[in-house]
Amino acid sequence: MSRERSSRVRGLTLVVAFCFQWLLFPGFVFSDSDELEEIRNAIKAKGARWHADETSLSKLSEKEKKMRLGLRDSEDLSMEYLSGEETAPIPLVTLAPPTLDWRNVNGISYVSPVKNQGSCGSCWAFATTAGLESQYMIAMSGMPVDLSEQILVSCPNGGGTCSGGSSATASNFLRDVGLPLESCFRYTATNNDCSNACANWQENTYKISGWHRASSTTVTVDDIKNALYAYGPVVTTMYVYNDFFSYRSGVYSYVTGSYAGAHAVLTVGYDDEKQAFIVKNSWGAGWGEAGYFMIAYSEVGGTSWFGYSVLVYDGYGANPDPPPPPPPPACSYTLSSAGKNFKASGGSGSVSIYTQSECSWTASTDSSWILITSNGSGTGNGTVSYNVEPNTGAARSAVLTIGGQTYTVTQNGAPRSIKKK
Repeated sequence: MSRERSSRVRGLTLVVAFCFQWLLFPGFVFSDSDELEEIRNAIKAKGARWHADETSLSKLSEKEKKMRLGLRDSEDLSMEYLSGEETAPIPLVTLAPPTLDWRNVNGISYVSPVKNQGSCGSCWAFATTAGLESQYMIAMSGMPVDLSEQILVSCPNGGGTCSGGSSATASNFLRDVGLPLESCFRYTATNNDCSNACANWQENTYKISGWHRASSTTVTVDDIKNALYAYGPVVTTMYVYNDFFSYRSGVYSYVTGSYAGAHAVLTVGYDDEKQAFIVKNSWGAGWGEAGYFMIAYSEVGGTSWFGYSVLVYDGYGANPDPPPPPPPPACSYTLSSAGKNFKASGGSGSVSIYTQSECSWTASTDSSWILITSNGSGTGNGTVSYNVEPNTGAARSAVLTIGGQTYTVTQNGAPRSIKKK
């Protein structure tokens, strides 16, 4: 084979291989090493403190990257979304520790596992659901819970769709309606339909007690830190640029790239030494630092506009009270016999009572010559024992009342003595 023909064959093979890859992975852009190198050079030039690498998202097309976001750019910051008429006060933290991480507070995690929104613009649903999950875990001493994001995406007034949504509207839904467990309506990364959720899901939902914004004016680093320390993880918004998709580790700050869209995440802590917040993302555990990233305090008000809206949840609103138990069935009582006769010399006897297991009863008599010796009361089936004293007089009778039933004891009279003439 000539060198020219061999070269053509190799070239054709590469084209076929590329087309085959494109058919299998239509959303991927295969290895733009120039873009990655540009990001790394910008990190070095600006003295940024993070590492860029090829990630599961950096390979995606621009369209697919936008689908990993989803917060509406026009997220309403007006006061009408507040739980009350004003922003609830957040205690000013003067003795806050230099670091706080809700994933490990005295050995207990109050943050649910990282999830993956997939190719659906539902970041707003994942951030708010994660906030509710954390509030539940704080209230329940770390007990894990997995709630359904799909409810927010598919049900009316849930906050949006795969084309985008509002974390404020979703937070109202969490307060007023709540979410069922994930098993009720599993996430499909599609708009789906609310009718596919489990039956009567509204009757057993998890709720927040209320929510407010971290500040009624421009949010500051201290506002976010105070909210984290006083209330727990907070729902946070930010602007995402193309360099962010290549984040692997370190403290992110914008260095290069065009604007991709608005994003909602859950801020779970801070580190004053690193001058950074600790943030849970919704792009799976394979992205970033096991699904998390750190972002510089300087990005609050910076290019990423991190924290331009911070929603603070006031606490966990308990599940609705369970329905009252059904009333117990009416009790019925039956005795093993209606009574017994004794000789004048007396003796002992017993009688059994039959009733439902939850029904109680007592045994009593007003006779002085009958003595109840065991089981004067009980619940469910039982046996009452008694003694009859000797009779020196005429025949007599008396009644035992057991569970409201009558048991008659009769006794012969003493034999007459015959006098000899």
